[in-house]
Amino acid sequence: MTAPIPKSLFVALEHVAHLAAGGEAPVLRSHVDAAARFLFDKGAGMPGRDRFFVVVQQARERLAGLLGGRADEVSFLAHASEGLFVASEGIDWRPGDNVVVEQSEYPSVLQAWQRLRARGIEVRSVGETPVVPHAELAAAVDGRTRVVAVSHVSYLTGARHDLAALRRLADRVGARLVVDASHALGVVPVDGPLCDVVVSCCYKWLFGVHGAGVFYVNGQRWPGLQPPWVGWHSAEREEDWRRRTAYRLRVGPERFEAGNPPFLSLYVLENARRSIADVATATGPAIEAHVLALGGELRQGLVKLGLPVLTPEAAEFRAGNIVFATDRSEELEERLRAAGVLTWSGDGRLRISVHGYNDEGDVARVLDTLARLHAA
Repeated sequence: MTAPIPKSLFVALEHVAHLAAGGEAPVLRSHVDAAARFLFDKGAGMPGRDRFFVVVQQARERLAGLLGGRADEVSFLAHASEGLFVASEGIDWRPGDNVVVEQSEYPSVLQAWQRLRARGIEVRSVGETPVVPHAELAAAVDGRTRVVAVSHVSYLTGARHDLAALRRLADRVGARLVVDASHALGVVPVDGPLCDVVVSCCYKWLFGVHGAGVFYVNGQRWPGLQPPWVGWHSAEREEDWRRRTAYRLRVGPERFEAGNPPFLSLYVLENARRSIADVATATGPAIEAHVLALGGELRQGLVKLGLPVLTPEAAEFRAGNIVFATDRSEELEERLRAAGVLTWSGDGRLRISVHGYNDEGDVARVLDTLARLHAA
């Protein structure tokens, strides 16, 4: 099974099985040149600054392509958590309203809504098990539900939600669908038009770095969403702006960006998306098909070892993360790393992430190492 993304594009993958993209993805060699381009542009005065915004627009267009939306629907904030905060502030809340989330969600997705309890908002954290059946979410939704908030792919279990089913559920009561796609975007399709808001980090499956978060607002479903802040970049620059006592927000995606976009991070992100597009179609079947097939082999191997796998078997309900429960995850991660296998631990589970650069040799290496450790 040939990997659609060559390992030679990355730094330091020669001697390790890097199965930790769900935590920190490996670094593209060309990122060094991308960072240098930014630094040279920064030192070039006004022409260099003009090039900053060309790169920002290119990044908007590529992310819009991944999401199936438009470039004017994509903003860049500091991180995914900031986008969740903006979405939570965009609702006209009334005491007695509720938000439906999974109990096993990532802290950012939970906490963005939990802080609203002081306003009389009920946060319904559902799930008897780590992988929450759709029926349990549906049972929690009623006429006072204003938001259904989920991670498209769970950081904890690797389970993938059916966004179309969630859209139907939200529409049943006129609720917003807010999706964190941090463990989906770049490896499996994320249908932005089905969502009201999509947020994502960039340093995992997108091969970016910290400092930039994707904030997609569906212009058809939520055209009136406004930012909870204002700054020079988000307001119209009018001739007499110093004398005005009021301001007008820009109508495009810049209205959510109060100050300078994270230029250096976006140079790196744009380089990553361009580089991957040169070798694989990230929105098409190449990466997704490879990841699902390889992940299926990995999951099957873990089951054969007798490990308590949390990730669903069906390909349509998983993505790149394959996870099993263990109360010794930190010890396992450390011992695997000593054997040249990078994984991710914590929260009572070990997460093994398969991306487009991984191959059958990586899967065999982690399974063989786990078998030896399991026997010992």
